[in-house]
Parts: sequence; structure tokens; C-alpha cells
Amino acid sequence: MKLFSKILMLFVLAFFSIQCAGSADQMDDEGEYTDEEQQQKELDDIEALLGISPSDQDSNADQPQTVEETPRQNTPPADDTEKLDLLDTNESIPADQGGAALSSMEKKKLEKEIKKLKKQLKQKDKTISNLSAELTVKEEQLSKKSSYSPMTMGAVGDVSMDEYQQRYDEARQAFESRNYQQAIQLFESLLAASSTHPLADNAQYWIGESQFMLRQYDAAIISFEKVFTFSNSNKNADAQYKLGLCYMLKGDKTKARDEFNRLIEEYPKSNYVGAAKRKLARL
Repeated sequence: MKLFSKILMLFVLAFFSIQCAGSADQMDDEGEYTDEEQQQKELDDIEALLGISPSDQDSNADQPQTVEETPRQNTPPADDTEKLDLLDTNESIPADQGGAALSSMEKKKLEKEIKKLKKQLKQKDKTISNLSAELTVKEEQLSKKSSYSPMTMGAVGDVSMDEYQQRYDEARQAFESRNYQQAIQLFESLLAASSTHPLADNAQYWIGESQFMLRQYDAAIISFEKVFTFSNSNKNADAQYKLGLCYMLKGDKTKARDEFNRLIEEYPKSNYVGAAKRKLARL
């Protein structure tokens, strides 16, 4: 009996072993309970214990994970961006500084030099204008000289020597009476009659003096310049001093200095030298 029982138990054990092996083989063949599936089942059990729903995990798995995207802008490629940066940098640099910022001291120095050059240019323009006026006056004077008849003994053209002197005195009287416009007309009539009379250069000088008193400085400058066209005139120093005064009153200090210095150099014995030096000290 005992032997039969043992044999029966062995048979049962063998039967169950064969059934388990067959079941394992069948699971593998059908792909239902593989090792991976067994592990997944264990994981599902663990997740169930933790309160994680498999459906949530499946829904998350089905949806692709996306990162919040910001609106894309039309940005140029890297190379183009670098070029734009270079352009922006070049535009921020002043063109006149050649890419290097000038210091405040250098700017002030340049501005001072520019102002100086402009002033010199303006003075050159004035000098050219004055020289042109002087040339015109001298040409007119030479033209008048050629048209006048030579002085004859006891007469100057159509005017006698005595009459010329008398008309000259009348013109001087008009000047002393401050009738400057009348004086100009009388002196000009004398020059029209003759420019070779010994008093002709004086008449020219007093025309300039009359214009000076009327504050017609530009006209006076031309008249005083004409005095130098007369040979051996005794009014050259006077006219030279008056030229300095005309430019000074016009506000042209540079030209005024030139005229006063010319007086001192060319007419050192003139009574006007002291006055010219005092004027120079004030300019």
C-alpha cells in the first residue's frame, strides 16, 4: 500500500510537471505570458498600488510630447546676422572720424583752425576787392590825365591860374563850413578842369576828407588812394593816415594795422606817426 501510494504521488507530480511545462511552452508560443510581459504585469501591479492609472500612462504615451514653442520670427541666417551687426557698428561710427572718436580737445583745436582759415579767407576777399577798386581808380585817373590838355603858362586848360586858385579857396571854405557835399562838387570841378595844376592833388585829398566826414568810408578810401597817383604830392602822408582811420572805423582791424604801419615805415618824419602808433596800440 505504501509502495502504491508513493508510485501514485510520483505519477501525479510527473503529470503536473508535464502540464506546467506544456503550459509554459504554450504561453511562449502564443506570446501571452513571456518574461517581458510578466515583468510588465509586475510593474502594473506596483503602479496600481501607487495609484497610477494605466489608462493615463497610455494616453500620455499615445500623445507626442511637445515643448511650448514661441512664435518664430523671420531671422536671417547666422552669416547674415553677423553682416547686419557689422553694418550697425559701422553706422554708429562717425564717418568724419575714420572709425576713431576724437577727443574734446582735438575737436576744439580743429574748430579753432577752421575759424582761423575762414577769417583769413574773408580777409583775402576784402584785400582782393580793395585792390580791384584801386586798380579801377588808377585806370580812370590815367584816362583823365590823357584827356587833359597840358598846362600852359598863366592858364590851366580853360581856367587861368588865378581862377583855379580862387575856386580852390571856395571849395575849402565850403569844407570848413561843413558843406561837405558842396565841397565835393567844387573840388571835382577843379579836377575836371585840370589834373596837372599844383593844387590838383590837394583837391583830390579834400574830396576824400569830405567823404570821410560824411562817413562814406568806402568812397573816401578810393579818393585817398587816388592821391598817390599824383607825382610829388604833398598829401601822401595825410592820405596814408586817413586810410588807416577809414579801415579802423569800418571795423577792419587787420587792414587798419597795415595802413598805419605803412605810414610809419614810408613816412617816418610825418606828424601823423605818433597818432598812428597810438591807434596801433588800441587795435
